[in-house]
Amino acid sequence: MKAMNKIVKICMIAAVVLSFTGCYNDFDDPAPAKVWTKEDFSNEKIISIKDFKQLFYDVYGSGETSLAKTLEITEDYVIHGKVISSDQAGNVYKSVYIYDEESESAIELKLMVSNYVFYHPGQEIFVKTKGLAIGSYRYMLSVGGMPTATDIAKGYANRNLETQLLVNAHIFPGALGELTAADTLVVNATNYKTKLTDAALGRLVRFEGLEYKAGTFDGDTYPQFLEVTYPGGQTEAVYTNKFYESEGLTPTYAYSYNNQRYYGSSWFSFGGTSTSEGNYIVRVSGYANFALQPLPKIEKTQEGNPIFPKGDITAIYTKYSAKKGNYIKYQLLVNSMNDIKF
Repeated sequence: MKAMNKIVKICMIAAVVLSFTGCYNDFDDPAPAKVWTKEDFSNEKIISIKDFKQLFYDVYGSGETSLAKTLEITEDYVIHGKVISSDQAGNVYKSVYIYDEESESAIELKLMVSNYVFYHPGQEIFVKTKGLAIGSYRYMLSVGGMPTATDIAKGYANRNLETQLLVNAHIFPGALGELTAADTLVVNATNYKTKLTDAALGRLVRFEGLEYKAGTFDGDTYPQFLEVTYPGGQTEAVYTNKFYESEGLTPTYAYSYNNQRYYGSSWFSFGGTSTSEGNYIVRVSGYANFALQPLPKIEKTQEGNPIFPKGDITAIYTKYSAKKGNYIKYQLLVNSMNDIKF
């Protein structure tokens, strides 16, 4: 009996050693990552991003009453699309935007940091959405985790998938690819009124022939940056709009001095100033690697009239408002400085 027990123990030790050896072999020579395809989701229902967003609109609409609303997904819906964003330059934060060419619709995925390492522009991504939530933040829809009570109190209708376990359960990378001309909506001063609607929110859009402007638009002065302070060590932030020129600073896309990094906002337009139509705010993080790039310079004629510089901007098209849904502005989320041509 003792001999038999000894043999059993030896066998168990050998099995453990072999299992560790197998792990090291896998580590040294890992198998290729799986490339997911539509066939892998035959037991779920694949729907377009347009139809997926419509699930939310059918319940809450698209107006002010939809703000900060949450729709939990309880069905086995799968959406997919090409990656059209990158956080490599530091301006896109904890988000991946994907575009579905068939339905010409896009949506934000709320994930973690350094997404560019795992999800490349042009790559296809599949998302198993059961258990996730579509949330509306200032008119923009996104897909993320169900919100906590704290999230809701702050006006957030869903949350980022901030663990690898959650990401692996819902996000499935497909084949690598390239962005093509069809993935970018192109608008200019002659067609933006008809081609650019809220159906394009979240899409990659190239704005051709925008004018850079400085001054007052819709009650705000541009360019500006948003200073965030915590006076007296309080936990609630105090936000203050500040202006480069009054601070003695060269106007740049964002503020990044002395380890203080604040969002900057600048104004670009197709010419009008009376409404939000044709006017766009480029909002750039102080953490972007192009934060301190100077904004275009406005020259003047001999008579003193401004000459507004013109150029092209390719960016994710977004919408933003006050908490109650008023003071709507359309903002451009730029992937990198390479997408600003002035």
